[in-house]
Amino acid sequence: MALTEKDLKHLPEDGIDSENPGKYRNLLNDLQGNILKGHGRDHSVHLFLQFKPEQVEVVKQWIQNFAQTYITSAKKQSDEAFKYRQKGIPGQVFGNFFLSCHGYEYLEIEPFQIPGDKPFRMGMKNEEIRTSLGDPKIETWDIGFQNEIHALILLADDDIIDLLQIVNQMTQELRQIAEIVHREDGFILRNQAGQIIEHFGFVDGVSQPLFMKRDVVKERVNNCDFDKWDPKAPLDSILVEDPNGNTKDSYGSYLVYRKLEQNVKAFREDQRKLAQKLNIQENLAGALIVGRFADGTPVTLSDIPTYAVTPTNNFNYDNDLAATKCPFHSHTRKTNPRGDTARLLTADAHFDEAFKEEKGHRITRRAVSYGENNPNKEPVSGSGLLFLCFQSNIENQFNFIQSRWANPQNFVQVNTGPDPLIGQPSGTQKWPKKWGEPETEEYNFKLWINMKGGEYFFAPSISFLKTLA
Repeated sequence: MALTEKDLKHLPEDGIDSENPGKYRNLLNDLQGNILKGHGRDHSVHLFLQFKPEQVEVVKQWIQNFAQTYITSAKKQSDEAFKYRQKGIPGQVFGNFFLSCHGYEYLEIEPFQIPGDKPFRMGMKNEEIRTSLGDPKIETWDIGFQNEIHALILLADDDIIDLLQIVNQMTQELRQIAEIVHREDGFILRNQAGQIIEHFGFVDGVSQPLFMKRDVVKERVNNCDFDKWDPKAPLDSILVEDPNGNTKDSYGSYLVYRKLEQNVKAFREDQRKLAQKLNIQENLAGALIVGRFADGTPVTLSDIPTYAVTPTNNFNYDNDLAATKCPFHSHTRKTNPRGDTARLLTADAHFDEAFKEEKGHRITRRAVSYGENNPNKEPVSGSGLLFLCFQSNIENQFNFIQSRWANPQNFVQVNTGPDPLIGQPSGTQKWPKKWGEPETEEYNFKLWINMKGGEYFFAPSISFLKTLA
């Protein structure tokens, strides 16, 4: 029996049990991995392809073979994780395959069968999209991203040597049918405590929408039954029906891919200047910028880091309505306001409705680092984040967060200022002079992240890819 609209709108109380999936079995078998749960490998290679003209049938056959050999389904991903937990047996090389709108057109898929999301159809290089996101001009992007891109292959493994051997072999094969117009090599960066971080040194990926039972239960154990924040999300926030799937439960997801270069040296210098201006500790200045300390401690809960191995995600801003602890412009508050829009912009009678709408904008992030693999270095260029996120509606999720929350001066209140991490362009923000007290000081924290290119993709169902030819 196919999944119903209700199944997509209401996740089971504890999420989907991948070991006993019941009615979700067909969905997990036909859905690519890495969507509902990150693939968990330490190294990945991303190949951006432009297929050669007039080779459509050969290309279709190649994609079909790739799907049969390399693509990892959500079910296989979970089975391999189970084996690893039980017996320490590592999984095979992990594979994803994504198509851009140009890729669908190249494959001669009928227009009505191309996934219909508007930004996906327009592409990230579209001038209207570029201006709405505040992105830099296309000619400043990495050359590879300036090309028309048809597909993205993601391969990942813990063993870097095995991974690179497979990538080299695949690169030879691809020469017959495609040009690899761009390549990115990503890795997981960790701090001394073993936490996953990004180049500025902050713990990354702490707050994610959760879909799978093991993740939900683990989070609940760590975070006291979600009394302040429930991280679960319905499937319709991340999945859409694949118009070309061959089963009743064929789903896919839209992928936003952006290469974000980080000027670590300048960021830390600016952080020091902010600390001096406010006469506070540097680590607190960093927490006011990001919304959490480097170790993940939410600054709305504490003015010092707690060094908990698993930072809490069970908090909201109910006790910080004036933003005297966590400024409205802090990156994590701008991009996930945890009820601010409902509390501050709507009447009490409509809180639940507005809060549900706000949570509907969330994205599921799968970012990895690139460039310098030493967290003690301070690169100026050539290092940063390969930002990947999944959603069911790009316009209402990623694009909305960037253009309506992160960039504007006046979200969530007038003169809040842009998000100091990703707000484009940069501008002046108001910073609390003393944690928890109302007096503020203006400071223009510069934007130290440079967008180097990207594209919108769709992750098709496996049944479509395996029968493409």
